[in-house]
Amino acid sequence: MKRSHTVTCKFRVSATAIRIVIAGLIATHLQAFGIKADESPATLATVNGTPITESDLEFLYLSRDVRAELRPSVRKRYIEQLINRSLLKEFLLTRNIKAPDSVIKDRVARTEKLITQEGLNFDETLKNLGYTRASFAKEVALPLAWQAHARLAITDKSIATYWKSHRAKFDGTEVRAAHIVKRLPRNGNDDDKKALTQELSQIRQALVDKKTTFSEAAAENSDSPSGKDGGNLGQFAFRGRMPQDLTKVAFTLKTGEISDPFDTPFGVHILTVTEVIPGDLSLEDARGEIFHELSEKLQTGLISQLRAKARIDRP
Repeated sequence: MKRSHTVTCKFRVSATAIRIVIAGLIATHLQAFGIKADESPATLATVNGTPITESDLEFLYLSRDVRAELRPSVRKRYIEQLINRSLLKEFLLTRNIKAPDSVIKDRVARTEKLITQEGLNFDETLKNLGYTRASFAKEVALPLAWQAHARLAITDKSIATYWKSHRAKFDGTEVRAAHIVKRLPRNGNDDDKKALTQELSQIRQALVDKKTTFSEAAAENSDSPSGKDGGNLGQFAFRGRMPQDLTKVAFTLKTGEISDPFDTPFGVHILTVTEVIPGDLSLEDARGEIFHELSEKLQTGLISQLRAKARIDRP
C-alpha cells in the first residue's frame, strides 16, 4: 500500500509539471484575463500585507487543469485557497520550517526537464506566469515544508490511535448497503430539500417501526433505478467506486441500522448496511494513508486558527 501511495504522489508532481508546460502558450491565457505580459497583474486580496494576484490565480487554474468555462464558478473558492496557502507559507516561514534544499532543487529540475522536453524555455515559461526560478522554487517548497512540519506533529502514537478508532476505513473492510434517494427538482431550493428530508424521515420511521421493509420502501419511493432492486448498492470499501458522501455515512452504521436523511449531489438519501465484511490490512499497510489524512486535518485546523488572527483585505 505504501508503494502505491508513493507512485501516486510522483504522478501528481509530473502531472502538475506537464500542466505548467501548457502555460508556455501563455499569451492566450493572460489575454483571457485581460493581462498583458508587461503589466502588473491585479491584486485579488492582501494577506497580512502580502498580495495575492491574478497571476497566482491563473497559476492555480493551470496547475489543476481547470477549463476556461469552469473558472468563473470556482474563482471565489480558489482565491480562498490562495489565502490559505499564503497563511500557511507565513506560518512555516516564521518557524523556519523548510524542506532540504536538495529536495527542492530536485523537484525544480524535474519540472524543468519536462518543460524543455516539450521544446519550451523554462525561464520564459516561468516569466510569463509571473515567476522567477527563485519564486517558483518557493512554490515547490511549500508542500515539502508542510510535510516536514506534519512529520514532527504527527507521532506514531497518534497514527496508532487513529487506526484503532477508524480501522474500517483503512483495513480493506467492505460493506453491503442499500439506499433510498429522492432527487431534487432541476431548480430545487432549500424548501424542496426540506420537504424531501421530511418525507424520508417519515419513511425511516416506518422502517424503524417495522411497518414495511427497506426493499419495499425503496421500490415504492426511491428515484434511483436501484429502487427496483431494493435500493441495493452492492459491496464497496471506504475508498473506491462509491461517492464519499455515501461511504462516510455507510461506515458509521452497524448492520441493520438505518441512517438519518443526508444530502449528496444526487439528492437526499437514507441508507442501511446489510453486511460488514472485515478487512485484513495491517496498520503498517495503512500508515501512509493515515498520515495523509491526519496531515489534512492538522492543516485545516491550523488554517482556521491563522484566519482568525489574520488581516485579510479584499479590494
